[in-house]
Amino acid sequence: MKSFHSLYFITLLAAAIVLGACGSDDSGDAGSVEKEKLALLTHTWTVESVTQSDNRTAEFQNPDFTITLGGEFRADSPKGAYTYAVAGTQPALKPWATSGTWTFGSDASKTLVRDDGVNVAYTLDGSTLTLTFTCATCDEDNAKKGSAEGPWIFVLKAD
Repeated sequence: MKSFHSLYFITLLAAAIVLGACGSDDSGDAGSVEKEKLALLTHTWTVESVTQSDNRTAEFQNPDFTITLGGEFRADSPKGAYTYAVAGTQPALKPWATSGTWTFGSDASKTLVRDDGVNVAYTLDGSTLTLTFTCATCDEDNAKKGSAEGPWIFVLKAD
């Protein structure tokens, strides 16, 4: 009888261990899209073309305009904030601040939100990043309004 109780206890212990191991996977899906997209977005991107009603690429060259996206993924805050820094030439009324932060939008696979509140739709195709956004208040901090306002499309290549 004593061996029966021991066998019963060992069986219960083994079942508890097996069932405990079946719990949730801590590496799960929380933030997995953001982590994957951040890894793909973290580069220095060089301008290929810039459109705002017409071709404005020449205004972003000599030296070439770049955007560096970066940041370290944090599982406790997968949306971000992450960083961006701009270098090179922009027109006087510019659609990008020299640096700032961004977060993933409601659909992390398609949207970013800059710290100035501008929603940026993005697509990644290999080493090409396309950013599409509309400026309503670009350069407002410098009390400038004009040619930076409106829809923009930036096509960028990873360095």
